[in-house]
Amino acid sequence: MLSFGQEPMLARAVQTLPDPGGWPGGVAYEPKFDGYRALLFVVEGRCRVQSRRGHDITDAFPDIASAAAEQLPDGVVVDGELVVWGDGAFDFAELQRRLVSRQRLARKPASFVAFDVLAVSGADVRSWPLSRRRAALELLLQGSAPPMELTPQTYEKQDAEQWLRDYAAGWVGIEGLVMKGLDSPYVSGRRDWLKLRIRDTVDVVVGAVTGPVSAPGCLVLGLYRDGELDVVGSTGALSFQQQKAVRSLLAPAGPGHPWPDEVSAGRLGHHGKGRVSITRVEPSLVVEVSADSAFEHGRWRRATTFVRPRPDLVPAEAAPPV
Repeated sequence: MLSFGQEPMLARAVQTLPDPGGWPGGVAYEPKFDGYRALLFVVEGRCRVQSRRGHDITDAFPDIASAAAEQLPDGVVVDGELVVWGDGAFDFAELQRRLVSRQRLARKPASFVAFDVLAVSGADVRSWPLSRRRAALELLLQGSAPPMELTPQTYEKQDAEQWLRDYAAGWVGIEGLVMKGLDSPYVSGRRDWLKLRIRDTVDVVVGAVTGPVSAPGCLVLGLYRDGELDVVGSTGALSFQQQKAVRSLLAPAGPGHPWPDEVSAGRLGHHGKGRVSITRVEPSLVVEVSADSAFEHGRWRRATTFVRPRPDLVPAEAAPPV
């Protein structure tokens, strides 16, 4: 049986939908749900829920753990996405509230959308091609009921293109598509899958803020290059609600933070030629931002727009725009 704490397989961003002919055995197109990645481990009639970062989040999703223990056989490890349905769309904020509060308060029902399987009957099946793992997953979930669900999948690019148009026309909390080779194994930690987002956003690391950590004026953003965290820009001024969304996730920087106490206004995408004082924070929080200006010479020309925090991601998953 695979031990708890497995590293999931990941995807790298692309800007165009790949053709099936470029993949040995073809390609599977799947929706990219706006939720939290999770692995379910079912052992001896009980289920533990693991986050992408390897944390035990079972107490935040007892409804999912209970359903998985009831509907899945022992010795199974399933990969998928935790989602919460809100007012006509998936409610990402509700997922965050669950993880932050960890209290058994009244909650919106959660669902688990399964898209891969790592172990069956205690045996590691990650070396199986995706097509065989998918067949096994369909058998495991045959006759299952909400909140356990199976992600849709198509092998036709034409269908995938229509999905993208539908998702873009009415935002329901699906970020885009994930593409996977049908002959490919599941390789933990590898970015052999591809993802195409509908929205023009990017994930970056928060390395500092302007103002105090308790009430940040804007977020100073960074990306890792050759092991070093470089300043690549900043967000615009945060609203009170945005401050509230991030302040509990920020921590003052410890020794060894590479950034100075001040950076040039241009480096942050601000107007002017002066320098801006910053408050360094522990570079552990990833946030999603939207930028309407070009990413040139390793930074954004103007301030980006804060979209939301992504505490489910690790800094290594942040990457420059493609």
